[in-house]
Amino acid sequence: MYEAIVKNTIEILRQLPVPLPENRLLAGIVKEYRAPQQEMFMNDNYHYAMGTAYLKLGILGVSEKAEESAKTVKTEKQRELLSSIAIVYREISHYLSRYAEAVHQQAGSDKQRHIGDMLKALSVRPPQHFDEALQLVYIMWKLRTLYKKHADLGRLDVHLRDLFERDMASGYMGEQDVLEYLLCLWELLNENDSGDTLLNVMVGGRNLDGSDAGSRLSVLMLKAVQLCRQTEPHINVRVHPGLDPDIYQAMLEVQLMGQGQATMYNDEVVIPSLMNFGIPEELACSYANDGCSEITLDGYSGIDYAHIDIVGVFELAFNNGSWADRTYRKKVHYWNNDNPDYFYTPHAVCGYASGKPEACKTFEEFYQIFLKQYEFQIRNKAEELKRLYNDRMSFVTTSVLLNGTYDFVLEHGDDILGGGFPFAEYMLFSGSIPTAADCLIAVKSLVYDKKLYTITEIKEAIRVDFKGYEAMRKQMLNTPKFGNDIDEVDLLAKDIARRFCDCLQSFRKECGFAVMPALYGFRFLEESYGVAATPDGRHYGDPIAEHYCATPGRAVNGPTALLNSIAKAKEEISMAAGVCAVQITLPRNLGNTDEESLIILDGLNRAAIEGGLNHMNIGIYDAELLRDAQRNPEQHKDIIVRVWGYSARFVTLCKEMQDHVINRITAVK
Repeated sequence: MYEAIVKNTIEILRQLPVPLPENRLLAGIVKEYRAPQQEMFMNDNYHYAMGTAYLKLGILGVSEKAEESAKTVKTEKQRELLSSIAIVYREISHYLSRYAEAVHQQAGSDKQRHIGDMLKALSVRPPQHFDEALQLVYIMWKLRTLYKKHADLGRLDVHLRDLFERDMASGYMGEQDVLEYLLCLWELLNENDSGDTLLNVMVGGRNLDGSDAGSRLSVLMLKAVQLCRQTEPHINVRVHPGLDPDIYQAMLEVQLMGQGQATMYNDEVVIPSLMNFGIPEELACSYANDGCSEITLDGYSGIDYAHIDIVGVFELAFNNGSWADRTYRKKVHYWNNDNPDYFYTPHAVCGYASGKPEACKTFEEFYQIFLKQYEFQIRNKAEELKRLYNDRMSFVTTSVLLNGTYDFVLEHGDDILGGGFPFAEYMLFSGSIPTAADCLIAVKSLVYDKKLYTITEIKEAIRVDFKGYEAMRKQMLNTPKFGNDIDEVDLLAKDIARRFCDCLQSFRKECGFAVMPALYGFRFLEESYGVAATPDGRHYGDPIAEHYCATPGRAVNGPTALLNSIAKAKEEISMAAGVCAVQITLPRNLGNTDEESLIILDGLNRAAIEGGLNHMNIGIYDAELLRDAQRNPEQHKDIIVRVWGYSARFVTLCKEMQDHVINRITAVK
């Protein structure tokens, strides 16, 4: 079963280059490397953090442990996997030894000779010092990316804490030495494919006993992000009552850079929400993020997901299960650059007749039509995830190398994607609930409360993208909008979110399969061109809300009002084990000084924590500077912005995403 995988892995390892580290503190493949044999591995692209068995046991230790366990497991498949791991890890040991020899032969400095010594030692034993561990982390991360482009580093500060503190206590390294090694690692990561790499690092967090898992190493990792000023890695911070104040302050200072980092995760909300889905507290305390903002158990789970685009659901409900009649549609190239004729279609099933809105005499009747369509679409996606889960149970991973990083695989021999993970997390992304709430409130106000228009008249205006209906559109724009601390629309969004969570809980009770709700979605750009114009006054192609945030440009009462709108769904957010992503973008003139800006950032983070949010990302940008970068990209290659779960250089984004980032900026009041 694994024979071809092992054969091809060995061939790749034997072909790997051994580049001399010139002015770096760490060795490893820098540029993208592709061998012909790698084609068979390209489907290994699921979301899971690499394990840490190789740090504890060493490369040869993993091989020996696999050989030992192969003698006691029950099935032939388990024995074959463990034997395959043993072979592959012995080959990794040979690669490290070969690399060490090449470095020693070419070494022209003490620094290079030290790297050669580290590689030689790591070929036969576990890392004994922080620099050795960091060297092995990069080598293993790079080997993993041969099989999987997207690869995060998980809770790196926790995994390396013991070695760091031991070296600091003994005098083997000082803080400046550690910082230089971290900067080297960050720079190496940026030499590879940057941007949408999902290369996350999580720092901080509470232990089972309430103590802080963070350390001085966490602070240095955040400091390295400040000094590096690149897109990689995407740094995230877990906050809790016992968090070291130095870590919290370092988080604020990184946020002040304005590059959409560091993202805050709230342990007091996330951990209980994971436990609600049957995850033991000990493992819940190990959570990190993978992908963009998705919650995963670091080294203990993999995640998969499906989308449901709520604005698309509204359109289907508004048209009795059909897409809106329209005279316009734009080709979308954002996700499909190879296909210029690609039209984006929202992740919802066309054809389910939920009722004719024209027949509704009250808003309550209209809302019930929306909910009927909504619940149908939720259940359809939940069933899709259940089928995916059943398919995965018989899946054989393409990466024997990756399997060997997990303690539980080395113990029992179960493939991580064939049921080996202690927990498999399946999430349903809700998409843009706030925009859907804006649409519903607009219909309520203009059709049922004020009786200014009929459903038929609004449909006609939507068909032509409001051409000739400018007065109607102006009235639509003046209806209440989520993000301004207005109960009418905020509580409607809260109700939609609650029904989303409740529907998935009902599904879980009925069939025993848990789908984690996520008040989150990253298809907002494509969906803005997939759905028609909407009754909130939005033109076709204009932004829709990302995650559980206001539609860009609609939160006009400042960030505090926005957070108040979001926090009204505190109970629903606590149910969102897949995370409720909150994206706040602020203007560069946040405060008159950096000190004032840090005070504002502190206030926003504390408000989010006290309001029961489980996640918040803050970006700080100069809108005029971004517009100039659109006009003169060659002059602004250094500007980094938050896209969704990652940051990227502004000038590399498509025009539509650039406009979306600019439209996010919320005025400070």
